[in-house]
Amino acid sequence: MPVSKVNLIFHPVRLDIISALSTQRMTAKEMAQIMPGVPLTTLYRHINLLVEGGLLEVVEEHPIRGTVERVYALAGPPSLRAEDLVGMTKKDYEQAFAIFLSSILSDAKNYLASKPDDQEIDLFADGVEVTKLQLLLSDDEFRTLNAQIFELIMSASKNGPASDRHRRMFSYIFIPVGNRSG
Repeated sequence: MPVSKVNLIFHPVRLDIISALSTQRMTAKEMAQIMPGVPLTTLYRHINLLVEGGLLEVVEEHPIRGTVERVYALAGPPSLRAEDLVGMTKKDYEQAFAIFLSSILSDAKNYLASKPDDQEIDLFADGVEVTKLQLLLSDDEFRTLNAQIFELIMSASKNGPASDRHRRMFSYIFIPVGNRSG
């Protein structure tokens, strides 16, 4: 039975794979290097599910010592549409939010783990930015802001590797707060 797009995206390992491929094409071996806690067999299983679900595609194949090394890329932006969410319950949404938020926590833990215990951590020098604020926006203003953010992110996601570029995780979420008026 095919896995729903929501279940494909909102799984901790698959969410990490999608994030890794959001800026570049990679082999499973390259993904394994940035996800050392995921066994290679597990990684391949989740990659195959994402390929079967149409979220990833094989963009290159290279014969290596009797086997084929595949290079993967996103098949397109992994966004959800209204029809993908039909039938989800409140509990399903809570689980999706929990997986998304736990992936952010995992990113933060990986960042902190990359620092030696005796080294002072300088969030600003490392480019860590954490912001939480409320905005008063009409529905049209919200859609415009969200489209502008998406456009900027998609533009930046086209950057190729360079000596002065560092892998940075960007996550954002908009959630309505309380009543709809200011």
